[in-house]
Order: sequence, then structure tokens, then C-alpha cells
Amino acid sequence: MKQLVQASIPTGPAGKPTDLRTTVLLAAAICLVAGLIIAMVKRDPPVSCPDELIGAWVTSAKGYEEGMLVFTNSGLAFSVGFEHLDTQAVRQVEAISEGARTLYTVIYGDSRHDEQILSFYYHTKEQTITFKNQAHLVWTRRAVES
Repeated sequence: MKQLVQASIPTGPAGKPTDLRTTVLLAAAICLVAGLIIAMVKRDPPVSCPDELIGAWVTSAKGYEEGMLVFTNSGLAFSVGFEHLDTQAVRQVEAISEGARTLYTVIYGDSRHDEQILSFYYHTKEQTITFKNQAHLVWTRRAVES
């Protein structure tokens, strides 16, 4: 006795046979789109500034009397007088301890294509900031009045 075995051919919505290659390409495309979405979501993990930097910093150096540097948990703002305020998102913070001071490198900008770098020393004992390329400017944290 011979028994007939009928092979089933996958069919599409119109009842036409589907191609295995089309199925594989469709699955690959779905995986690619899912991978891109995951990469976009995980691309920029939240960055938090260290507590010792958070606040408003001012200097009495000539030409900068009206200026202010402000660090928040995730942002950086530069103020030059009352007319100009530039705020940016902090994208990365690196810290290298050098004895009584810490060298901070802050990468900031609205996007990866618009990144800027700010390098400065935070002096732990004096609680001041000096820019790496402008050691003559000493920035102190401004007391916040409540």
C-alpha cells in the first residue's frame, strides 16, 4: 500500500505561492528596522553632570564681568550679559583626577554634528574652575538666594 503524501506550498494572501527568498528578505528587513530603532533609542544615554559642577559660575576677570557659566544635571548654558544666552545639552563628561584638582572634559551640543568640547580644571580645595586654555580666568560658584 502506497500512501500519497501531499506537500503543501506556502501561499500568499491571493493564494499564489510565495517565494522563500521573499520571506527571508522580509524577515531580514524587519530585523534591520528593529535594530535601527534600538540603536537610535540607546544611542545617547542620559548624561549627568557631577554635583560639584552644578550651579552658576561667575568671574570678575576683565571682559567677563557680565558673563556666567551654568551647569545643570544635563545641560550647559553660557551667558554674556543679559542679551545673549546659549544653552546646550551635555553629551559626555570625562573626569581625570590630578591631585587637588580634576580635569573635566565636557562634550556638549544640540546634536552629534554640532558637538563642542570644554576642558577645565575644578580645584577641590578652593571650589573654583579654570579653563584649561585660560588659567588666568578663575570662576567661582555664585550663591543662590532663596
